[in-house]
Amino acid sequence: MASFRPNITFFIVLSLCIQVCFVFFLNLPSAPTSFQTAQSTSPSTQKKPHLGDGCYHVFLDVGSNIGVHGRFLFEPDKFPESKSSVAMFAEEFGATRDNRDFCVFAFEPNPKFAKRQLELESVYKSMGWRYYFIFAGASNIDGNCTFYHDHMKDAEIELGFSAVAKKTVYGGDAWPTIVPVIRLSKWIQHEIRDRKIPIDPIIRHKNGPQVIMKLDVEGLEYRIFPDLLTTGALCETVNLVMGEFHYSPAYKNFFPMNLTSDGKNVLETWLYALPIAGFFTRLVEISENCITRISLQDDESYVSDPIEYPAPLSQRDRKE
Repeated sequence: MASFRPNITFFIVLSLCIQVCFVFFLNLPSAPTSFQTAQSTSPSTQKKPHLGDGCYHVFLDVGSNIGVHGRFLFEPDKFPESKSSVAMFAEEFGATRDNRDFCVFAFEPNPKFAKRQLELESVYKSMGWRYYFIFAGASNIDGNCTFYHDHMKDAEIELGFSAVAKKTVYGGDAWPTIVPVIRLSKWIQHEIRDRKIPIDPIIRHKNGPQVIMKLDVEGLEYRIFPDLLTTGALCETVNLVMGEFHYSPAYKNFFPMNLTSDGKNVLETWLYALPIAGFFTRLVEISENCITRISLQDDESYVSDPIEYPAPLSQRDRKE
């Protein structure tokens, strides 16, 4: 059988065929382009809205209890005996302000206060003020967590609902409740840092939009704060943190305290908590790229909040 030996004519014909095929494929509809277009308009890839969209200023009330700090912000004149918060809001946001420029997000996991929080949300909505109750605890993880009531079940006031205090302030066993928790760092980054900020607020602040957070989470700050720092959620977004680190003998029922879910990092007593709290605050202070300031002022005035709710203007007119 004779073997095939290509000559110069063969290569010329082959070259022409390749060029024709190449031009043919170039003129076919572009499948990758149509796929990318479909992908870009797919609902699953569209940018999701943020809870903070439209909020010029933001107050994060983390560990809200019955929501009195939201009232300090929206109705300061009703709370002249506030220990520090009313004055701090005036200093940070200005004494003259319009509540429509603000959004308050109140994190509170205690089921005992859910009704009160929803009432407050409804009342403020009728006023045109944005107050959002989030029935969840703040944490360094998403999911569910066991919290403990450290007061008697029928107590109306409860300041120590905590994920770390398995003993009550009276020394007995605290009674547990499973509640949802939210990873605060991730929530802040998505819902607040990336929000759409109004370009024309009613009252423009001299320093631009501000985010203030009250953090009073009954011991969980030792889990939350490292996550806020290492993710950048704190230093990139929050201008001021007010609240409390729990490191005194008054909180001895919080200890020993697990700092990680695997139980390998434990604070044995409140004495070990003190230097860690100092380290966290100092780290924020010395970071030149961190916008956050920390004010450890714990304002627990008006804990029972006997002040009457506001009435919408139309209702006030009817009364008059």
